[in-house]
Amino acid sequence: MQNIKSICIYCGCGCNLNFYLKNGKIEKILPDKADPVSEGKSCMKGLTINEVVGKGRIISPMIRKSKKLKKVSWEEAYKYIYKNTKDLEPDEIFFSPSGKITNEDNFIMQKFARIVFGTNNIDSCCSRICHQATVQGLRNIFGNPANPWRFDEIYDRDCMLIIGSNPASNYPVLFNKILLMKEKGMKILSVQPIINLTSKYADENLLVYPGTEVVLLNGIMNFLVEQKAYEKGVENIDGFKELSNLVKEYSIEKVCDICKIKQEQFIKFAEVVANSKSLGIIHGMGLTQHVNAIENIHSLLNLLLLKGGKLLSCRGEVNVQGVDDMACSPVMLPVDGMVNFTRLEKLWERKVTIKKGKSLLEAFLISPVKAAFISSFNPAQSLPNLNEVHKNLKKMFLVQMDCYFNLTSSFAKVILPTPLLIERFGTITNGERRVRLVRKVVDQKNAKPEWIIFKELSQYFGLAKHFNYKNEREIFREIVEVIPAYSMIDVDFVYEGNDGWADKEIKFKKFIPERFEGVEDVRSKKYPFLLITFRSQYHFLTGEATSKSKTLRKFKIDFCYISTDDARKLKLKDGDKVRVSSSSGSVVAKVKIDNTMPEGTVGMHFHSEKVLVNKLFPTKFDEETLTPNLKVVGVKIKKV
Repeated sequence: MQNIKSICIYCGCGCNLNFYLKNGKIEKILPDKADPVSEGKSCMKGLTINEVVGKGRIISPMIRKSKKLKKVSWEEAYKYIYKNTKDLEPDEIFFSPSGKITNEDNFIMQKFARIVFGTNNIDSCCSRICHQATVQGLRNIFGNPANPWRFDEIYDRDCMLIIGSNPASNYPVLFNKILLMKEKGMKILSVQPIINLTSKYADENLLVYPGTEVVLLNGIMNFLVEQKAYEKGVENIDGFKELSNLVKEYSIEKVCDICKIKQEQFIKFAEVVANSKSLGIIHGMGLTQHVNAIENIHSLLNLLLLKGGKLLSCRGEVNVQGVDDMACSPVMLPVDGMVNFTRLEKLWERKVTIKKGKSLLEAFLISPVKAAFISSFNPAQSLPNLNEVHKNLKKMFLVQMDCYFNLTSSFAKVILPTPLLIERFGTITNGERRVRLVRKVVDQKNAKPEWIIFKELSQYFGLAKHFNYKNEREIFREIVEVIPAYSMIDVDFVYEGNDGWADKEIKFKKFIPERFEGVEDVRSKKYPFLLITFRSQYHFLTGEATSKSKTLRKFKIDFCYISTDDARKLKLKDGDKVRVSSSSGSVVAKVKIDNTMPEGTVGMHFHSEKVLVNKLFPTKFDEETLTPNLKVVGVKIKKV
């Protein structure tokens, strides 16, 4: 059998895998024992990719005529797109690149938006919805919008604080490293609103009231300042005095009252942090998908600075760091604001707008655009306030570029087949900013990567000379030339299969103290429960790929998890159907009684098209990063 090494299609670990082919088809997948990321211990999702490659794929361009999708040639699809977009103003069109595709494809997509339509209306799903607050927080506190540390630096930590994340379930490869260190004495501390798989491995657990993490973090920092249990020299970091004054407001009594935890629990937890000589921290969407997302991240990074710790978090999609690095943002050009635009405009031979563009929430909810190009993104399921999103999608000229049909396909006016990551060639940048080569494992007939789609489409707009690339390597050479964080990368070295590193340098250090302003939602007489959303160990994002796996789809996720006491009060039993309603919508799900759920709290996965949980979240967001709240909302429950 032929063996081709390439990158897993799923999470931000970006593991190498060995794909074994027979007669052009993937027969099996095995871990790569030489891979420094997975260290030969890949997760179940990665090892079952062969089960999803050929299932439910988009195989032909399609356009919607008389409300029905019709298969057409690429040329007809391009002409149809040109006809319906050529007269649009820059503010009327939107582009959403993806963390599922290569750096090269993302780069060309944002370049097309800026050169052809003169717009900065560019934003990627996973970057905005999952970790925009992380990127912005790192930029504000360290001067670099990427993690300065590597995953293998887990191995020099004596304590790991895991907050708003569940790596045991969501990043098993990362958690393998944590477990190895636990055997050597590393303490695991877990802060969550509900018990999860990671909690079961923790030495100390704190179950906090949803949305009160800023209070807890400020309380821990107050404890550290009082005990002088912080890194030597941090008093000289800008903002230390302001931080130490602010955290004085967060006494043990106040913290425990707001977070709904016991004082002895808090003290024991804070003492472990205080005694740590080498603290590591991992966070996730439980910290970022809130209306106070940036305050959460600033508070977390303040604690990190105070202890001289290392951030060891992973990210969402395999190339979520890369899509952000490739300037797929409404406020960032490829020059990253560090170089004047003259050089870029000379290189591109085109004027480039500096006007701030629209984010995802603005384009689909707040001030909807007339047309949108979206790549490997499912807004009909991923965004909040889905009833409103669906109304807006119906009015748009929506061009969907994807591997699989999904809920958004029912709104698309044009659908273009694109390859899975392992059907492409190019690079990705994983959660630690490691740049890795993606090798093409198999071919998907008639599917085209985004860089070719936009190269061919540019001809219809009379701008083909700006996209005259022969291959992916040529595109990556331009990336290295115009994006400062990639300027030190040796293109040929990476394209020979070696890992490169984008800029991870800490430019400065600064404390940004944050005061707790309240939670986004509370229990009320009308909505007596708080709903928490979370991920499954066996599914990924909106489930287009993982739902096709015969192994993974055995693990059902269409449930509303409820505590034993609440189930008894509502006279519910396992399997009963309930309607879960909020101020913005309702969904129906089956009950699953779970004795780990706190009373007054219910939980649901967000992967399933059958249960569109995001209908329950109104349009509320963090004002600085425009990250929507997709984690906590007040609901009521009624048996169907």
